[in-house]
Amino acid sequence: MKYRIGYVDEDPIQVKKYQRLLGDKFEVLGYDIPKGLSKKKLLNQIYDSNIDLLLIDYLMTERGQLTYNGDVIAREFEKLKPHFPVLIFTSHAGDAFPAVDNPNTLYEKGNARKMEHFSEVLKRNIESYKSLIIKRKKSIDKLVKVSKKRKLNAKEEEALFNEQIQLQLLDTRFGEAPFQLLHPERIKALSKTANMADAFIKSLTKK
Repeated sequence: MKYRIGYVDEDPIQVKKYQRLLGDKFEVLGYDIPKGLSKKKLLNQIYDSNIDLLLIDYLMTERGQLTYNGDVIAREFEKLKPHFPVLIFTSHAGDAFPAVDNPNTLYEKGNARKMEHFSEVLKRNIESYKSLIIKRKKSIDKLVKVSKKRKLNAKEEEALFNEQIQLQLLDTRFGEAPFQLLHPERIKALSKTANMADAFIKSLTKK
């Protein structure tokens, strides 16, 4: 199954171009971007699009269609899903460099002519994020497994609590308390904790 990439670009020709160039290895999804589209509506489209990585054109104000550039959307989306793989895609690296928060997320379109390398960059970003999720889940599972043999000590209970918090912070919009068990006094319901962690992880890979 191909990884799914969301590509934010106000120019549908550019979207089609990279759907063609990357289509052998990825499913590339474009977005409906009419003139004057609000940041909130665009962010909602992205969040609901079930993607593995977000690729955003930097200069989106050039045609007078939007009033914000890609760095703004990247910043706002990262508030919703910290650590989610987001790359800024641009032909205007000189302008984009001082605007982005993390220059390591910047990728020049000219370099994308080397599709093999670019595809590997995309793949590694996706797999790094998925590894982070798996790491959190394994830590929770390990502590749950220990709890089936004996009572967790205070340090282990705190570790389990912290792992749940860190997992929840991967998607700040998912819910106020998706585990319902974040308070230490309720942490003994460990089988329910593990089940809720499973459900939450599935949601992370679908949004």
